[in-house]
Amino acid sequence: MNSQPLIVVEPPDSRGLRDVRVRGEVVGRAWSLQDLRNLLRRAGVPKDLDLKDSELIHWRGGGFEAWPDRPWRRRAISVLMAAGLLITAGVLGRIGKTDISEALTYGGRVAGATFLFAGAVEVIAAIAVFDYLGKRRWVYSGAAVLIGVVIALAVNTLLLFMQIDAGEYTHYAWIWPTVLLWSFWALWKVNPRQVWRQSPHPRKVAIGAAVTALIAIANLIYSQVYIPYSNPITMRMVVNFGKPQLNAERTVLYLPMTVSVKNSGKVPFYILGSLYEVYGRSADFTEKARGMKDWKGDLQAGGDVERNIKVLGRELISFGAIMVDESGSFLEAGDEFREDKIVSISATSEFDSIDGSAQAVVLRKDRGTLSSDYVDSATASWYDDLSHAEDAPKWVAQAGDEYIKFHARLRYSTEILNVTRRPRYVTLWRVAHKSPDVKFDEYGNIIATISLKGEEGREPSALEWEETSESYGLFWMYSGTVRESFAALVKPPTGQR
Repeated sequence: MNSQPLIVVEPPDSRGLRDVRVRGEVVGRAWSLQDLRNLLRRAGVPKDLDLKDSELIHWRGGGFEAWPDRPWRRRAISVLMAAGLLITAGVLGRIGKTDISEALTYGGRVAGATFLFAGAVEVIAAIAVFDYLGKRRWVYSGAAVLIGVVIALAVNTLLLFMQIDAGEYTHYAWIWPTVLLWSFWALWKVNPRQVWRQSPHPRKVAIGAAVTALIAIANLIYSQVYIPYSNPITMRMVVNFGKPQLNAERTVLYLPMTVSVKNSGKVPFYILGSLYEVYGRSADFTEKARGMKDWKGDLQAGGDVERNIKVLGRELISFGAIMVDESGSFLEAGDEFREDKIVSISATSEFDSIDGSAQAVVLRKDRGTLSSDYVDSATASWYDDLSHAEDAPKWVAQAGDEYIKFHARLRYSTEILNVTRRPRYVTLWRVAHKSPDVKFDEYGNIIATISLKGEEGREPSALEWEETSESYGLFWMYSGTVRESFAALVKPPTGQR
């Protein structure tokens, strides 16, 4: 007679699960008495079997009441662990989804794809949590959870470091330290040593996780460090005068002027603002050579030192914007823009020479994306009746000076910076004001800053100017000065009188 019982319930393991054997074969593991009944029913055992019948069922390591599992505690841990993985997946998904289509460099877009892949891994790990903390029917569930936790640890460490380095608060700032602490708790709960012992191919899993992390880090460094700093911005701005013409009465001189701007480098850039200026220089010729005292005065005034010429002053003839309809647009590598203007000058003016020059403020396009409403954001310092309305900050212009102001959001080159940095705004003033350094009337200039919201009126320090230039690629570009003798311009061509 066979004395082997029909059913054997093994002792609880460290997690409270008890193996169940029917006729010598393992049919599953049970958390509770109800779980046991479900296993037996699926194994073909009648559901009305008396579980207390010692002839049919044998209990080892604990009897009928030995069910140490705490289901609510186990489920709470599972939910908490899955929540941390899903939060990390959400962060990775947002960064990856944005960068894969909007990152400003190829490396940034590859990094975005890597983040999307890592986010998908986190979702798989969140699903695997319930199997790993459950009956572990999937042999790789532990490895999946461990990889997900390690990714969360690495990502949130990186983002927390970037947040601390920026020294700024964003809406995401509380996530990084919270999930980082969760990562250490989750590692303790997962027990990496046990996972690797139970994983069929631990080395392959480890290599796959390491390669994914290295690709993400390498792409991030390549797109954010190497490319921006290996490719300097190169711009050529040239001003030329054309062939002058007098009107029929010989009272007005029409002087053609061409301003050309070319991106001769590899980095596209925005044209935030531009300005050309044409001056008439008044000077006296002296028979006697001017001495050192006069030369020092010339140098102090920022002008040229001339032996027999004493500069009396410069009078503004014309100034304005170049690329008026293009402000806030950009030039790709190799692109060139040219604008022709006609400067009208009284032929009876007593100028020694006519000077022309141009300048522009540019912003590297691989460091940030300028909001499309930049051009439409223009506001003037005067009312509709042209009376003065508002002064610019004192460091920008004097009281009563007039200006046109542009102001728009600047988004960073990658979503990682957008979630760890406060929003920045580009502000540009195109100013028309009087200066004691200019003898006659008004002249213009352009000033641009990148600042936090509401701080565009604050004057940046020298260090802030330098950091802005390095971080965002904000630069001033100048043409050389073209100078023509006024007498030669108004002199009629040979053969004409």
